[in-house]
Amino acid sequence: MSPPPAITPRTRDSLDRMMVLGLRHGVAGGAADATIAASDPPGRSGCTHMVVLSIASYTFRIITALHFGACASLKAHMARLSQRPLQAMSDQDFRDAICESGNMCCGAINRELGTVYNGLGLSTPQILDIRSLPHLQGLGAQHLRHFRIDLAPDLRLYASLCVRAYETMDFDWHAAQQPESAGELEFF
Repeated sequence: MSPPPAITPRTRDSLDRMMVLGLRHGVAGGAADATIAASDPPGRSGCTHMVVLSIASYTFRIITALHFGACASLKAHMARLSQRPLQAMSDQDFRDAICESGNMCCGAINRELGTVYNGLGLSTPQILDIRSLPHLQGLGAQHLRHFRIDLAPDLRLYASLCVRAYETMDFDWHAAQQPESAGELEFF
C-alpha cells in the first residue's frame, strides 16, 4: 500500500510565499508598506463574508479565501484599487471590487503554479458567509494557513489558504520578480 499523499515542507513554504505574493498584488495593490504574515485563525475580526476561489488540477485543489466586512476603510481602499471615487461606489461595486481583488490574488498563485504544473483550472469568485470558514478544516486539507494583511492603521484583513493533495506535492518556488502591473484583465 502506498503512503497517503503529502505536501512537503518546502512546498508548504512555497505555497505560502505564492499566497503572500498574490495578496500583495491583488489586495494590497502592490503597496510596499503593507504587512502580510501568517496568523492564527481570525476569530472575531469584523469580517462577515469571504470571497472564495479555487485552483484545481488532477493532483490537487487549492482554495483561497479573502475575508471581508463592509467597513468604511475597506470601501475606501477598494475604491482606490478600482480607481473609482468613493462616493460613486455602490454596494455592488464594492462586492465586485472585492471579488476582483480575490481573483487577482488567486490568479497570481495560478500563474506561478503554472511554472510547476500543467492543466490548472481557476474558478470564478464566490461570496460566502464567514461562518463557512470553519468548514475548511473538514475538507481533508494537508495544508491550511491563515494570513493577516495590515494595509493601514485602521485596516486589517484576513485571508486563508487551504490545500488538498491527491498526489504528493514537492517543489521549491521563489518569486523571480514582483508583478510589473496590476488591474489588468486576465483571461483563463
